[in-house]
Amino acid sequence: MTDRRRMRGPGLLAAFAALAATLLLACGSTVPTASPLPSLPPLPAATPTEVPDTFDIPSFPPETDPPEPTDNDTGSPGTPPCAIDAVKASHGLIESDGDDRTTEVVLVAADTCSVDAYPALVLADANGKALVRAGEAGAGAIDLVGGVAYTSEVRIANWCLDAAFPVEIRVLHGAAAIRVTGDSFPDQDNLPPCVHQDAAPVLSGTGWTPKS
Repeated sequence: MTDRRRMRGPGLLAAFAALAATLLLACGSTVPTASPLPSLPPLPAATPTEVPDTFDIPSFPPETDPPEPTDNDTGSPGTPPCAIDAVKASHGLIESDGDDRTTEVVLVAADTCSVDAYPALVLADANGKALVRAGEAGAGAIDLVGGVAYTSEVRIANWCLDAAFPVEIRVLHGAAAIRVTGDSFPDQDNLPPCVHQDAAPVLSGTGWTPKS
């Protein structure tokens, strides 16, 4: 008879260890490994933002309502438009009136011809760059009699610009512009105060009338 007591102790432990090793080899058990993370596509290269050297100046209407047509709205259908080289324009003294600066622009044509009854104005700096533009304050045309002076009071206010002086007034006429001779308008030493930093200058001109 076999003595079962002899199977206990170290012999029994060795048998169990051998059995466990056999089962592990048979199952081929392996420790799972983590899958590699997918690679992200590279970020696109940054491109610099282009800032334009110049920009279009919008047209700002005058603060007051356009005037009603008056007797100076006398353009005749058969009168030809004035040729640019046949019209001379100049301005005189610059007046200070509170926050405004005003001057009188004088227009003289060589022969009878027509222009807009209310001038469309532009202020250009010393480099010819447009600083501010004012649209016409009214409609219609006016016939200029050759050799007769016609005037318009031009007003500028709220000057918050950095500009290359002197500044020149120009009167738009068709696809061209009539250059107004005279001192800088406004005067660099007598600029209108900057009342609204985020607003453009206010530029306007009255309708042409024969100089009295």
